[in-house]
Amino acid sequence: MYAIRNGLAALLISLMLIGQLAAQTDTDCEQAVFALHQALNRAGIKDAQANTLPGYPHLGIDRWLAYQQQQARSPAQQQHWIRLSTDKAWQDLSVMSLRLADKGEPFTPQSAHQIIATCLPVLAARTDFDALPRAEVADSYATWLRVVGLYPVTAWLATGSIDNYHDEMTARFSDPAPTPQRQFVPPTVVGFPVAPAALSDNPLKIPLPDAQQRQDLLLHYAPVVMVADSQRWNQPGRVALDENGEPLLSTREPVSYTWISWTRYRGQNLLQLNYQFWFSERPRTGVFDGYGGELDGLIWRVTLKPDGRVLFYDSIHPCGCYHKVYPVDAELVAADIQGDKPVFYPQRVADAYAERIALLLAPDTHYVVRITSPEEHLLTDSYGFVDADALRALPQPNGQHGSLFNGKGLVPVSKRGERFYLWPMGVPSAGAMRQPGEHAIAFKGRRHFDDPELVNILFE
Repeated sequence: MYAIRNGLAALLISLMLIGQLAAQTDTDCEQAVFALHQALNRAGIKDAQANTLPGYPHLGIDRWLAYQQQQARSPAQQQHWIRLSTDKAWQDLSVMSLRLADKGEPFTPQSAHQIIATCLPVLAARTDFDALPRAEVADSYATWLRVVGLYPVTAWLATGSIDNYHDEMTARFSDPAPTPQRQFVPPTVVGFPVAPAALSDNPLKIPLPDAQQRQDLLLHYAPVVMVADSQRWNQPGRVALDENGEPLLSTREPVSYTWISWTRYRGQNLLQLNYQFWFSERPRTGVFDGYGGELDGLIWRVTLKPDGRVLFYDSIHPCGCYHKVYPVDAELVAADIQGDKPVFYPQRVADAYAERIALLLAPDTHYVVRITSPEEHLLTDSYGFVDADALRALPQPNGQHGSLFNGKGLVPVSKRGERFYLWPMGVPSAGAMRQPGEHAIAFKGRRHFDDPELVNILFE
C-alpha cells in the first residue's frame, strides 16, 4: 500500500507538471491530498493548528469553525462554511509544505502547492455538508494529569495561591508604575478603516476582511509598547531559527506577529485583532524561580463592535498565563466567573478607534501595568507587522524551514520550572510558550483564549 500511494502521488505530480491534472477524477484528488498528509507525517512535520475534520483532509477546523458548523443551517450558510473550512486547510497545508525538503520524495514544497491549489477546490465542490461529522477540537487540558494529580483536592488546595495571584496582579494596576524609557510604535495610519459591519455581507455574517482591509485594521488599532529599561530581554524582537532549529530573537527588527479571530456576543459575530510581541527571555531571579526561562511574550487582543468601536481588550502571555481584561464599552458588566477569574483593569480604557493607546510593561516580567498614551519626547522605535503563520515555517540557515512550535503546539526551549508543581491542574508543561489555539487560560476549570463564546463568560 505504501508503494502504491507513493506511486500515485508521483504520477499525479508528473501530470500536474505537464498541466494535465484537470483530467483527473475526484478520487485522484482525494488520494493525492491523503498522500500529501501522509508525506508530511512521515517527514515528522506536525502542526497543532492544522486540525482537519475526520475523514475530510481538505476541511480544516478550529474552535471557531467547529462552533460555526452548528450555526450553518441554510444551504448558503453550509456552502460558506465549507469554503471557510477549505480555506483553512489550504493555509495549513501550504505552511506545513514549506517545511518539506526542496528535493524531497514524493513531494517538494512546489509540487505540494500544486496539489493543494488544484485539488482542494475540487474536493470542496463535491462535499456534502449533511454527511459531515460534527467538528470537535480537543481542549488544551490533559485529563489524565488531573486524574493522577487528584485534581479536586489539588484545585481546592490551590485556591489560596490563585486568589493571592489575582490580588497581586490587580494591585500592579495601582502600584507606582515604572518610568517608561522607550516606546515601540506601529506605522503611521491615516483615516479610519472599514467597519466590521461592512465586512459581514456573507451567509454566516462573519466579518471577513480582505488582505488590504486586514492590514488597515491592524494598523489602526495597534498599540504602542512602552518598556521601562534598556535590557535586551525587555526589547521586542523578531524570531528566527539557528542552524540547529533552535529559536533566537533579534531586537534589531522589532515586529508584532498578527492574526485575526472572531467571537460571538449578543447574537453577533465580532472581529478580533491579535498582536503578539516576543522577548528573548524572562530572566530568572534565582535558582528556585519557577517562572523565568527562555522566550517570553505578550498577546494583546482587540475585540471590535460592528461599528468599529472597541468593545474591550484582553491580554495573555504566550503560555496562556495572566489573562487580563480591559473594558472599554460603558455597558459591559463583569460576570460572576467560576474557577479562575481573569484580572480586570480597574477602570475603563480609551477606545483605540479614536486614539492610539500605549501598553506600559513591567521590566523582566513583561506584565501590562498601565494603559496610557504615547509620549512625544520618549525614545521611539518603530515596529513592523508579520503574519503569525510565519512562526510555523521559519527559514533556517541550511535553506530549509522549521517551526517555532513542536507538534503539540509548545516551544520546547521555553519550558518553565512551574511545570513540576502545576501539572495536577491538567495544563501540560505549564508556563511554556504555546501556539495559537493551545492557550488554556485557567487552572481551575477549563477555559480557552479562543473559545468562541468567551465574551459571554467574561461579561453579563
